[in-house]
Amino acid sequence: MKWKRASTLLVVAVLTTACGPRKPPSVPGDAPPTPRAEGTLPGDEHIKNPEVAYNMALEFAGQRNFEAAHHYIALASRMEPQAKYSYADALFYLSESRFTEALAKLEAALRQGPGTSENRVAVLNAMGVCHMQLNQDEQALTVLREVVNTPGMFSRYESYYNMGVIYMRQNKLMDAEAVFIKVVEENPRYHRGYNKLGMLAAAKGKWSDAALYFKKAIDLLSNNYEGLQSDGAEIYFHYGEALYQEKLYPQARAALLEVLKIAPEGPFGQSAKRILQEMGEGR
Repeated sequence: MKWKRASTLLVVAVLTTACGPRKPPSVPGDAPPTPRAEGTLPGDEHIKNPEVAYNMALEFAGQRNFEAAHHYIALASRMEPQAKYSYADALFYLSESRFTEALAKLEAALRQGPGTSENRVAVLNAMGVCHMQLNQDEQALTVLREVVNTPGMFSRYESYYNMGVIYMRQNKLMDAEAVFIKVVEENPRYHRGYNKLGMLAAAKGKWSDAALYFKKAIDLLSNNYEGLQSDGAEIYFHYGEALYQEKLYPQARAALLEVLKIAPEGPFGQSAKRILQEMGEGR
């Protein structure tokens, strides 16, 4: 059975949601409750199939009730320990930004044996995310290299992207550029890859090339409201700055004004105002 892979940006994409929140199953009858073992909930004794507990865990995670999600995935694991349940629990911890706990669950999934090569890649990819978020760069690169060098027909762009982020913070710009090129080769519609390539071009003073990369990222965001809200201010600012450096002032002004429409009080909004003021005073 193939698992979905964890992403740097969307680890909860693997979780499925139901139409509404569910309560734990109640005990039928009017008999007074009996004392329960620590760590149990009413109705646990009626769950005999680990897949039932697993699906309940996914449902509660979809409602962002991670306390219940962890409870039911632990119940599934007690009934039948397997890598799928450890991996799911790791994704819950990732969604809570609890990277140390997530890493422990992913290591358990590897020990339990994830089965297919693609499932192993999913675990390793998530481990790379954890190490990266914990600033354990070399450990992250080790597992991400194993991902990208694993034979098979699966997408590697997320792993390449995470490697590029690490290389950038290590100031290994040539390595970063190489892997970001792989990102957009594998997923030509991934706007963040073009944004990073633009940033690298700008760092080398190649403002014309940078502007082209940023424009490509903006074009990909044009019909992506969620992406525009999360990344639009940054990308429009970089685009406006590149145009400003190229002395294309009307186009730069238009791009920087887009930043103010998205996040006027954020860091990119403040930087956009600074350049706009310079343009207003000197142009």
